[in-house]
Amino acid sequence: MNLSGKSREEIQKALIGKSRKELIDIICCLVTVEQHYKPAEVAARSGMKKRTVLADIHAGKFGGEYYKRAENQITVSASGVNAWRESFRVVVPSMEGDSQQACPNRSFNSHSAR
Repeated sequence: MNLSGKSREEIQKALIGKSRKELIDIICCLVTVEQHYKPAEVAARSGMKKRTVLADIHAGKFGGEYYKRAENQITVSASGVNAWRESFRVVVPSMEGDSQQACPNRSFNSHSAR
C-alpha cells in the first residue's frame, strides 16, 4: 500500500475496513525501511576500491542479497554493509593492566561521508 503523497482524508479512506493486524503490518513496513548504499559509497567509507566491493556483493558477502534496479544500478542495505564489515573485524586481546578500552562497535550509518 502506497500512502506517500496522500492527504489525511485519502489515507483514512484507504485504511477503512483494515483489521488491527493489517494496520500494524502497514506501520511496520513504513518504519522499517532501511537505507541503501551504492558500491562507490561503501568503498569510499570503507577505504577499499569499488571493484573489490562489487566482487564481494556478487559473491553474496553482503547478507546474501543486493538490489539491482538496472544493469548498472546496484545497492546494498545498511545491515548488509554492517555484516560485511563485521567479517573484517579483528579482536585484539587487551593486555593486563591496560586501562584503555576499545571503542564500541559503530554501525555503518554513524560514519559520515568524507
